Amino acid sequence: MNQPVTDPASSQPTANNSQGIQGLLPVIPTPFLDGRFDEGSLGRFLDHFLPWLDGYTLLGSTGEAPSLPTQERMRIAEIAMGRTPPDKTVVIGVTHTSLADSIALARHAKSIGAQGVLCAAPYYFANTADGVLRFLQGVDEALDIELVLYDNPAPSGFRMPAQVVCEWASQLAHLHTVKLTDHDLGKIPPWHEAGLKVLAGDDPIAFRYLAAGADGAMMIAPCIFPEAFRTVWDLVRGGDVSGAYEVFVARILPLIHVYGIGDEIATSKSVLQEMGLFSSAEVLPPLEPAAPDRSALVRLGYRIAKGAGPGSAGSQHNAAPSEEAAVT
Repeated sequence: MNQPVTDPASSQPTANNSQGIQGLLPVIPTPFLDGRFDEGSLGRFLDHFLPWLDGYTLLGSTGEAPSLPTQERMRIAEIAMGRTPPDKTVVIGVTHTSLADSIALARHAKSIGAQGVLCAAPYYFANTADGVLRFLQGVDEALDIELVLYDNPAPSGFRMPAQVVCEWASQLAHLHTVKLTDHDLGKIPPWHEAGLKVLAGDDPIAFRYLAAGADGAMMIAPCIFPEAFRTVWDLVRGGDVSGAYEVFVARILPLIHVYGIGDEIATSKSVLQEMGLFSSAEVLPPLEPAAPDRSALVRLGYRIAKGAGPGSAGSQHNAAPSEEAAVT
Protein backbone atom coordinates (compact mmCIF):
# COMPACT_ATOMS: atom_id res chain seq x y z
CA MET A 1 0.00 0.00 0.00
CA ASN A 2 1.29 3.48 -0.83
CA GLN A 3 1.88 5.53 2.29
CA PRO A 4 2.76 9.20 2.70
CA VAL A 5 6.35 10.11 3.51
CA THR A 6 5.05 12.00 6.53
CA ASP A 7 1.77 11.09 8.12
CA PRO A 8 -0.79 13.67 6.89
CA ALA A 9 -2.96 12.89 9.89
CA SER A 10 -0.34 14.39 12.16
CA SER A 11 -1.40 17.90 11.09
CA GLN A 12 -4.78 17.57 12.82
CA PRO A 13 -4.75 17.14 16.61
CA THR A 14 -7.62 15.01 17.85
CA ALA A 15 -7.51 15.35 21.61
CA ASN A 16 -6.93 18.69 23.30
CA ASN A 17 -6.35 18.29 27.02
CA SER A 18 -9.86 17.06 27.77
CA GLN A 19 -11.40 19.83 25.69
CA GLY A 20 -12.99 17.53 23.16
CA ILE A 21 -12.14 15.18 20.33
CA GLN A 22 -11.84 16.27 16.71
CA GLY A 23 -10.46 15.21 13.35
CA LEU A 24 -11.19 12.35 10.97
CA LEU A 25 -12.36 9.40 13.07
CA PRO A 26 -14.55 7.24 10.82
CA VAL A 27 -17.05 4.79 12.20
CA ILE A 28 -15.84 1.45 10.92
CA PRO A 29 -17.86 -1.66 10.04
CA THR A 30 -16.91 -4.83 11.91
CA PRO A 31 -15.85 -7.67 9.57
CA PHE A 32 -17.31 -11.14 10.07
CA LEU A 33 -16.53 -14.45 8.39
CA ASP A 34 -18.71 -17.52 8.92
CA GLY A 35 -20.51 -15.69 11.70
CA ARG A 36 -17.38 -14.79 13.65
CA PHE A 37 -15.25 -11.68 13.99
CA ASP A 38 -12.64 -11.63 11.19
CA GLU A 39 -9.37 -10.30 12.60
CA GLY A 40 -7.49 -10.62 9.31
CA SER A 41 -9.94 -8.38 7.48
CA LEU A 42 -9.77 -5.83 10.27
CA GLY A 43 -5.98 -5.70 9.94
CA ARG A 44 -6.14 -5.06 6.19
CA PHE A 45 -8.78 -2.41 6.76
CA LEU A 46 -6.77 -0.53 9.38
CA ASP A 47 -3.70 -0.63 7.14
CA HIS A 48 -5.78 0.89 4.35
CA PHE A 49 -6.97 4.02 6.14
CA LEU A 50 -4.88 4.71 9.24
CA PRO A 51 -1.91 6.34 7.46
CA TRP A 52 -4.24 9.12 6.31
CA LEU A 53 -6.66 9.64 9.16
CA ASP A 54 -6.51 10.66 12.81
CA GLY A 55 -7.91 7.40 14.13
CA TYR A 56 -11.30 5.72 14.10
CA THR A 57 -14.49 4.95 15.99
CA LEU A 58 -15.05 1.30 16.85
CA LEU A 59 -18.21 -0.62 17.71
CA GLY A 60 -20.79 2.05 17.13
CA SER A 61 -24.00 1.28 15.29
CA THR A 62 -22.04 0.93 12.03
CA GLY A 63 -19.89 -1.64 13.83
CA GLU A 64 -23.03 -3.66 14.71
CA ALA A 65 -22.36 -3.32 18.43
CA PRO A 66 -26.05 -3.79 19.34
CA SER A 67 -25.86 -7.30 17.83
CA LEU A 68 -22.82 -8.34 19.86
CA PRO A 69 -22.52 -9.62 23.45
CA THR A 70 -20.70 -7.28 25.84
CA GLN A 71 -17.75 -9.66 26.29
CA GLU A 72 -17.33 -9.99 22.52
CA ARG A 73 -17.37 -6.22 22.15
CA MET A 74 -14.54 -6.05 24.68
CA ARG A 75 -12.56 -8.77 22.90
CA ILE A 76 -12.88 -7.04 19.51
CA ALA A 77 -11.84 -3.74 21.09
CA GLU A 78 -8.72 -5.34 22.57
CA ILE A 79 -7.73 -6.84 19.22
CA ALA A 80 -8.30 -3.54 17.40
CA MET A 81 -6.31 -1.53 19.93
CA GLY A 82 -3.47 -4.03 19.65
CA ARG A 83 -3.29 -3.31 15.92
CA THR A 84 -3.49 0.48 16.26
CA PRO A 85 -0.44 2.77 16.49
CA PRO A 86 -0.32 4.66 19.79
CA ASP A 87 -0.45 8.07 18.08
CA LYS A 88 -3.94 7.40 16.69
CA THR A 89 -7.15 8.38 18.48
CA VAL A 90 -9.65 5.58 19.08
CA VAL A 91 -13.19 6.14 20.32
CA ILE A 92 -15.13 3.03 21.36
CA GLY A 93 -18.91 2.75 21.38
CA VAL A 94 -20.51 1.96 24.74
CA THR A 95 -24.20 2.43 23.93
CA HIS A 96 -26.34 -0.23 25.60
CA THR A 97 -29.82 -0.63 27.05
CA SER A 98 -28.17 -1.50 30.38
CA LEU A 99 -26.38 1.26 32.28
CA ALA A 100 -24.24 -1.34 34.04
CA ASP A 101 -23.05 -2.72 30.70
CA SER A 102 -22.35 0.76 29.35
CA ILE A 103 -20.25 1.51 32.42
CA ALA A 104 -18.38 -1.79 32.10
CA LEU A 105 -17.68 -1.09 28.42
CA ALA A 106 -16.52 2.45 29.21
CA ARG A 107 -14.13 1.31 31.93
CA HIS A 108 -12.77 -1.39 29.66
CA ALA A 109 -12.27 1.12 26.83
CA LYS A 110 -10.25 3.33 29.13
CA SER A 111 -8.19 0.39 30.39
CA ILE A 112 -7.04 -0.57 26.87
CA GLY A 113 -6.06 2.94 25.84
CA ALA A 114 -9.07 4.47 24.09
CA GLN A 115 -9.17 8.26 24.18
CA GLY A 116 -12.94 8.43 24.36
CA VAL A 117 -16.22 6.55 24.35
CA LEU A 118 -19.27 7.14 22.19
CA CYS A 119 -22.66 6.90 23.88
CA ALA A 120 -26.16 7.44 22.48
CA ALA A 121 -29.44 7.59 24.33
CA PRO A 122 -30.46 4.01 25.21
CA TYR A 123 -32.92 2.50 22.78
CA TYR A 124 -36.19 0.54 23.23
CA PHE A 125 -37.81 2.40 26.15
CA ALA A 126 -39.20 5.88 25.53
CA ASN A 127 -36.57 8.42 26.54
CA THR A 128 -36.92 11.74 28.36
CA ALA A 129 -34.28 14.43 28.82
CA ASP A 130 -34.02 13.75 32.56
CA GLY A 131 -33.84 9.99 32.03
CA VAL A 132 -31.10 10.23 29.41
CA LEU A 133 -29.16 12.63 31.64
CA ARG A 134 -29.30 10.13 34.51
CA PHE A 135 -27.98 7.42 32.19
CA LEU A 136 -25.16 9.65 30.93
CA GLN A 137 -24.25 10.70 34.46
CA GLY A 138 -23.68 7.07 35.34
CA VAL A 139 -21.30 6.66 32.41
CA ASP A 140 -19.60 10.01 32.99
CA GLU A 141 -18.90 9.27 36.64
CA ALA A 142 -17.05 6.09 35.65
CA LEU A 143 -14.76 7.93 33.20
CA ASP A 144 -11.58 9.89 33.12
CA ILE A 145 -11.51 9.99 29.31
CA GLU A 146 -13.76 11.81 26.85
CA LEU A 147 -17.49 11.11 26.65
CA VAL A 148 -18.67 11.72 23.08
CA LEU A 149 -22.43 12.18 22.98
CA TYR A 150 -24.10 10.49 20.01
CA ASP A 151 -27.03 12.57 18.74
CA ASN A 152 -28.78 9.92 16.66
CA PRO A 153 -32.56 10.33 16.91
CA ALA A 154 -33.62 7.54 14.53
CA PRO A 155 -32.71 4.44 16.61
CA SER A 156 -33.06 6.07 20.01
CA GLY A 157 -36.40 7.71 19.26
CA PHE A 158 -35.15 10.78 21.11
CA ARG A 159 -34.34 14.19 19.68
CA MET A 160 -31.76 16.20 21.58
CA PRO A 161 -32.49 19.94 21.50
CA ALA A 162 -29.32 21.99 21.23
CA GLN A 163 -29.89 23.82 24.51
CA VAL A 164 -30.53 20.61 26.43
CA VAL A 165 -27.16 19.25 25.29
CA CYS A 166 -25.49 22.50 26.39
CA GLU A 167 -27.07 22.06 29.82
CA TRP A 168 -25.91 18.45 29.99
CA ALA A 169 -22.36 19.51 29.09
CA SER A 170 -22.35 21.87 32.07
CA GLN A 171 -23.17 18.92 34.35
CA LEU A 172 -21.06 16.16 32.80
CA ALA A 173 -17.34 16.51 33.42
CA HIS A 174 -16.19 14.58 30.35
CA LEU A 175 -18.71 15.73 27.75
CA HIS A 176 -16.94 18.11 25.33
CA THR A 177 -17.87 16.54 21.99
CA VAL A 178 -21.07 15.63 20.14
CA LYS A 179 -21.42 13.37 17.13
CA LEU A 180 -24.22 14.98 15.12
CA THR A 181 -26.15 12.45 13.04
CA ASP A 182 -29.31 14.54 13.20
CA HIS A 183 -29.56 16.71 10.06
CA ASP A 184 -30.31 19.86 12.06
CA LEU A 185 -27.12 21.77 11.28
CA GLY A 186 -28.47 24.71 13.26
CA LYS A 187 -27.21 22.91 16.36
CA ILE A 188 -23.59 23.51 15.43
CA PRO A 189 -23.31 27.26 16.29
CA PRO A 190 -24.82 27.01 19.81
CA TRP A 191 -22.72 23.96 20.58
CA HIS A 192 -19.60 25.77 19.44
CA GLU A 193 -20.58 28.75 21.57
CA ALA A 194 -20.85 26.36 24.54
CA GLY A 195 -17.32 25.13 23.86
CA LEU A 196 -18.34 21.79 22.38
CA LYS A 197 -16.69 20.07 19.42
CA VAL A 198 -19.10 18.77 16.76
CA LEU A 199 -18.36 15.74 14.59
CA ALA A 200 -20.14 15.13 11.28
CA GLY A 201 -22.17 11.95 11.64
CA ASP A 202 -24.13 11.01 8.53
CA ASP A 203 -22.68 10.29 5.08
CA PRO A 204 -25.64 11.46 2.95
CA ILE A 205 -25.00 15.09 3.95
CA ALA A 206 -21.27 14.75 4.63
CA PHE A 207 -20.11 17.90 2.88
CA ARG A 208 -22.83 20.05 4.40
CA TYR A 209 -21.47 19.24 7.85
CA LEU A 210 -17.94 20.16 6.81
CA ALA A 211 -19.03 23.43 5.20
CA ALA A 212 -21.05 24.27 8.32
CA GLY A 213 -17.95 24.14 10.49
CA ALA A 214 -17.87 20.62 11.91
CA ASP A 215 -14.69 19.85 13.84
CA GLY A 216 -14.23 16.42 12.31
CA ALA A 217 -16.04 13.43 10.86
CA MET A 218 -17.42 10.25 12.43
CA MET A 219 -18.96 8.58 9.39
CA ILE A 220 -18.07 5.82 6.96
CA ALA A 221 -16.73 7.62 3.86
CA PRO A 222 -13.32 8.61 5.30
CA CYS A 223 -12.31 4.98 5.88
CA ILE A 224 -13.22 4.00 2.30
CA PHE A 225 -11.62 7.03 0.65
CA PRO A 226 -9.00 8.05 3.24
CA GLU A 227 -6.68 9.94 0.89
CA ALA A 228 -9.46 11.85 -0.82
CA PHE A 229 -11.21 12.67 2.45
CA ARG A 230 -7.96 13.92 3.96
CA THR A 231 -7.56 16.21 0.96
CA VAL A 232 -11.13 17.48 1.30
CA TRP A 233 -10.72 18.04 5.03
CA ASP A 234 -7.46 19.93 4.70
CA LEU A 235 -8.90 22.15 1.96
CA VAL A 236 -11.99 22.96 4.03
CA ARG A 237 -9.89 23.72 7.11
CA GLY A 238 -7.70 25.92 4.95
CA GLY A 239 -10.70 27.93 3.76
CA ASP A 240 -10.89 26.53 0.23
CA VAL A 241 -14.46 25.23 0.34
CA SER A 242 -14.83 25.41 -3.43
CA GLY A 243 -11.71 23.36 -4.06
CA ALA A 244 -12.73 20.90 -1.38
CA TYR A 245 -16.12 20.40 -2.97
CA GLU A 246 -14.56 19.75 -6.38
CA VAL A 247 -12.50 16.92 -4.88
CA PHE A 248 -15.50 15.64 -2.92
CA VAL A 249 -17.72 15.52 -6.01
CA ALA A 250 -15.13 13.69 -8.11
CA ARG A 251 -13.67 11.24 -5.60
CA ILE A 252 -16.27 10.59 -2.88
CA LEU A 253 -19.78 11.60 -3.94
CA PRO A 254 -20.27 8.91 -6.64
CA LEU A 255 -20.39 6.30 -3.87
CA ILE A 256 -22.15 8.04 -1.02
CA HIS A 257 -24.88 9.35 -3.31
CA VAL A 258 -26.03 5.73 -3.78
CA TYR A 259 -25.20 4.49 -0.28
CA GLY A 260 -28.78 4.60 0.88
CA ILE A 261 -30.22 5.45 4.27
CA GLY A 262 -30.71 2.51 6.59
CA ASP A 263 -28.74 -0.11 4.69
CA GLU A 264 -25.35 1.59 4.74
CA ILE A 265 -23.79 -1.11 6.95
CA ALA A 266 -24.54 -3.82 4.39
CA THR A 267 -23.68 -1.65 1.40
CA SER A 268 -20.38 -0.48 2.87
CA LYS A 269 -19.40 -4.10 3.54
CA SER A 270 -20.19 -4.93 -0.07
CA VAL A 271 -17.80 -2.18 -1.16
CA LEU A 272 -15.11 -3.26 1.31
CA GLN A 273 -15.31 -6.78 -0.08
CA GLU A 274 -15.04 -5.34 -3.61
CA MET A 275 -11.89 -3.50 -2.47
CA GLY A 276 -10.32 -6.74 -1.23
CA LEU A 277 -10.24 -5.52 2.37
CA PHE A 278 -13.04 -7.67 3.79
CA SER A 279 -13.15 -11.39 3.07
CA SER A 280 -16.92 -11.32 3.39
CA ALA A 281 -19.80 -8.85 3.31
CA GLU A 282 -21.56 -10.70 6.16
CA VAL A 283 -23.77 -8.84 8.60
CA LEU A 284 -25.21 -10.19 11.84
CA PRO A 285 -28.94 -10.79 12.36
CA PRO A 286 -31.29 -8.97 12.32
CA LEU A 287 -29.51 -7.11 9.50
CA GLU A 288 -29.60 -8.57 6.02
CA PRO A 289 -26.86 -8.42 3.39
CA ALA A 290 -27.23 -5.99 0.55
CA ALA A 291 -29.44 -7.30 -2.25
CA PRO A 292 -27.60 -8.02 -5.53
CA ASP A 293 -28.94 -4.88 -7.21
CA ARG A 294 -27.90 -2.70 -4.27
CA SER A 295 -24.44 -4.29 -4.18
CA ALA A 296 -24.03 -3.71 -7.90
CA LEU A 297 -25.01 -0.05 -7.59
CA VAL A 298 -22.73 0.82 -4.68
CA ARG A 299 -19.84 -1.07 -6.25
CA LEU A 300 -20.40 0.92 -9.43
CA GLY A 301 -20.33 4.12 -7.38
CA TYR A 302 -17.07 3.06 -5.79
CA ARG A 303 -15.46 2.22 -9.13
CA ILE A 304 -16.46 5.56 -10.62
CA ALA A 305 -15.07 7.44 -7.60
CA LYS A 306 -11.88 5.38 -7.63
CA GLY A 307 -11.44 6.08 -11.34
CA ALA A 308 -11.35 9.87 -10.96
CA GLY A 309 -8.05 10.72 -12.63
CA PRO A 310 -6.45 13.27 -14.99
CA GLY A 311 -9.03 15.75 -16.16
CA SER A 312 -11.36 15.10 -13.24
CA ALA A 313 -12.56 17.88 -10.99
CA GLY A 314 -10.21 16.80 -8.21
CA SER A 315 -7.05 16.21 -10.22
CA GLN A 316 -5.61 19.66 -9.54
CA HIS A 317 -5.54 18.97 -5.78
CA ASN A 318 -2.89 16.22 -5.67
CA ALA A 319 -2.27 15.99 -1.93
CA ALA A 320 -1.85 12.22 -1.77
CA PRO A 321 -0.92 9.24 -3.95
CA SER A 322 -3.54 7.07 -5.62
CA GLU A 323 -5.72 4.69 -3.61
CA GLU A 324 -5.20 2.04 -6.32
CA ALA A 325 -2.80 0.06 -4.12
CA ALA A 326 -5.58 -0.67 -1.66
CA VAL A 327 -7.71 -2.44 -4.23
CA THR A 328 -5.16 -4.49 -6.20
